[in-house]
Amino acid sequence: MSEPRVLEPAIIKDLSNHIYERRKATAFQIEGFTKQALARNDSPTISKIIAELTELLDGISTSATMGAITALGSVSVALGSFAIAYFLDDIVRPIFRTFRDTDARVRYYACESLYNISKIARGEILLYFNEIFDILCILVTDTESSVKNAADILDRLIKDIVSAKSTNYVSILHQKPEESTEIESNVMGPDGRSIQVNNPQDASKAFSLPKFIPTLLERMYTIDPFAKKFLLSWLELFDDIPSLELLTFLPNFLEPLLRFFMNNCPSDVRVETHNLLNIFLKEIRSIYKVKYELKRRQLVAESQKGSRQNIEEDMEGLTVEPKQATDDDDASIKSSSTTVIRRPVHQDNEQAEGETNDVSQDDTSLFIDGQDIFIDCPRIIDILLSFLRSGLSNSSSDVKINDLSAESHDIYLEIQSTVLKWLQELVCITPTSFSKFLPDCIAINMHNISLTDDNKDNDLRSQFLNFNQALQSYLVRLNESATDSTTNNSKDSNSDQPEVSDNAIEGLNKDVLDEFTELYLNKALRVVMNECLHNVNELSRLTLMDWLTFLYSSYPGSFFEIDESKKGDSQDRYLFDLTALLRSSTDSSNEVISKVLLLASKISEDNQEFFKEFMVKLIFFFETDGVENNGRTGEPDEPSSGPNAISRGKVEFMIRRLCVSISAEKIFQTLSEVLVSFEKLNLEFVGNIVVTLNNILLTTHELQGLRTKLKNLDFQKPEDWVFFSTLFQSWCHSPASALSICLLTSNYELAFLIIKCLGELEVTFQLLTQLDILIQLLETPIFLKLRLQLLEPDKHPHLYKTLYGILMIMPQSSTFTTLRNRLSTVAPFHGQSSNSGFSLNTPTSTPGAVASSNSAQLNTRRKRIHELADKFSKVNDLHQAYRSRRRLQDSIVVEDSGRDSHRQTTEPSIASTEQKGAKSKDIKRSSKR
Repeated sequence: MSEPRVLEPAIIKDLSNHIYERRKATAFQIEGFTKQALARNDSPTISKIIAELTELLDGISTSATMGAITALGSVSVALGSFAIAYFLDDIVRPIFRTFRDTDARVRYYACESLYNISKIARGEILLYFNEIFDILCILVTDTESSVKNAADILDRLIKDIVSAKSTNYVSILHQKPEESTEIESNVMGPDGRSIQVNNPQDASKAFSLPKFIPTLLERMYTIDPFAKKFLLSWLELFDDIPSLELLTFLPNFLEPLLRFFMNNCPSDVRVETHNLLNIFLKEIRSIYKVKYELKRRQLVAESQKGSRQNIEEDMEGLTVEPKQATDDDDASIKSSSTTVIRRPVHQDNEQAEGETNDVSQDDTSLFIDGQDIFIDCPRIIDILLSFLRSGLSNSSSDVKINDLSAESHDIYLEIQSTVLKWLQELVCITPTSFSKFLPDCIAINMHNISLTDDNKDNDLRSQFLNFNQALQSYLVRLNESATDSTTNNSKDSNSDQPEVSDNAIEGLNKDVLDEFTELYLNKALRVVMNECLHNVNELSRLTLMDWLTFLYSSYPGSFFEIDESKKGDSQDRYLFDLTALLRSSTDSSNEVISKVLLLASKISEDNQEFFKEFMVKLIFFFETDGVENNGRTGEPDEPSSGPNAISRGKVEFMIRRLCVSISAEKIFQTLSEVLVSFEKLNLEFVGNIVVTLNNILLTTHELQGLRTKLKNLDFQKPEDWVFFSTLFQSWCHSPASALSICLLTSNYELAFLIIKCLGELEVTFQLLTQLDILIQLLETPIFLKLRLQLLEPDKHPHLYKTLYGILMIMPQSSTFTTLRNRLSTVAPFHGQSSNSGFSLNTPTSTPGAVASSNSAQLNTRRKRIHELADKFSKVNDLHQAYRSRRRLQDSIVVEDSGRDSHRQTTEPSIASTEQKGAKSKDIKRSSKR
């Protein structure tokens, strides 16, 4: 037999009436029944009323559903704020289901009923805050205006309850008998000051922010503007409640919060999002200021404690009983009067902080708002960087990327500007968090600098450059921290407190530096190198070269790490390759190349082995990428260069810049030594590069010092002769260049021997062209000394022979006339010299003649000159043999191509003849028939 129902059928009928006033009157009647049952303490009757209303609510009649919703609200009013706690779950759960009803009237009455329930339950309703919040987030996007208005009223009530009860309310159901419904969040200190108590939220509290965060995240990825405004209002509310410490959970919702700017978000929502982000950033800055000051005071106290202990150990004749001192301390701490505290020899940290009243204020031992709030800055940085990785092609699959490519350009700029603002603040207030992100930051920065520079987004580009500078400033401070002491000996003039290093306060120390150098430095260097090799934007390349120079200045050892896979190879042993940078910069401006060469000069100053290896690689680079190169095989049609071929002008510019940064003498001597080793590899390349070096030597203002040195060489000094002979051994690959350096150094006898050797060699068009240039250079101020020496034929007989020899080699042209006119202007001096017994036909002795005229061996200088002349002769014999082979190969190629073309023309003619013969035979057969 079923139990009798509490609500009579007539009441159920009236509650299901389609007229609102009838339903409302019936709800008031049910409220009276509930009050009577509550007065009798009849819980079963109340439960039956709620159950019968729930059954009616789940019916198929819309009017009955609306009536049941209204009646449940009336029941909650009848129960009051205390008793409702025991029936609240049975009341609100059915109402929650009605918010998804398709009828807008049902949703409206559900809002009204939940408003009444919440107004009575107050803190108890916080047990269901997650469900209510989820419902409200849906209702604010409702298409029915009445529902949205009702939801707005309910939202304001819930916000009031959260503001008043969220931090300290404990549900009646979770209380122990002796406990109050509220937990103190503040206690009074002994001096009468209010001290905030920050205890982690426990499960007994009605509201738990950690449990709410997952619900918040489910709704944060919405694209509806109304939902975004709703979420922003709640985040502002939670942030206004200090005890909740919303900032602790910032990494959980920062990413979806930044995504509020996306999906064509309205301007008012973007403004509110900006304001909230600015509030968060300001609070983070304030929290770190508090932590900075507390850390500073702690370090000062520790420093003073150590200094006091040292003083007391040095004091003689004074003894302190530890037990008595401790008792005195206890007495002084417990007493409210001012007492001089005797300090024991050994004190713990708490006593040390309590005894530094002369150092810090009286409130150092009190809790300061924000000092214990933990903010996971590395997670925040990672989230911020994800919005800057958009379009970064070489990002690994495990990194987070928030793609902004689908957004409008204005939204793109707004998001990136906001993110950069945060990053620049964070690198200042928590620099240690950036160590592991530095390689990624560099790659992201360079990519975005390229984009902003190409798109002419000057403001955003400036922000990226400023962030780039902030990262370098952090590394500078990190390097300084390795040598900084915690405190400085200097004191402020108005205070006895020692000055504490900012690096020590912010946690920048040797341990952090060691961690960075061991784990992240090489990765950062590889990132910079990779960007240098693949980034094509001019500004990015310049910035990257600044990074390389900065990293080398700060961590020079990392540039010389040996690649284990190439350890036995004499080349490419280092992980860092400057020639690869030069190769990638061939299409860049001279400014980029200058920065590469400036870095090379800095490294070369510190590492001679690296310098030699770099010069070898540089020559290889000129050989493989230079426009004058035709390949080692000697084939005439072989491509001389790739798409990034380096022009002769670039080669000259590189050498000139190196001569400015490094000693020109050192550069030319090393290049000559390297070129000599290339003789057996590529004769043509060596000859071409020597011509280039000779032009640089004779024409550029950067080489003025080296030209002066060469003009003033004293061949009696071994070091001067070694320098000249080193240059000559490579210069002899170009006869005109060899003559030039001999004339520049006043080594006219060797120059004349070269002229004699040319008589036995083939005179090529290239040689005549270079001699033409040399004759023109003889008229420049560079060879002023030579022209003046023409006035002293008795001292420089071989000079005349050399110049006349050049004149005899040259065909009659304008340059021939120029040289002849120059020599004719000094003809009167020839006559005077002849009258004085001088003859231009000074015998040039062969070794046999010298032996017959002089029994002694040739003097050292002449022997050296003849050795160099022999070297010149052998080298040019090699060049002549190379040219002969080259011509032979060219003729073979021409003959082969001729045969192929002849074969292609004859084969069709034979075929056509055969076809004609076949046709004639067919005609004859047909005629016979």
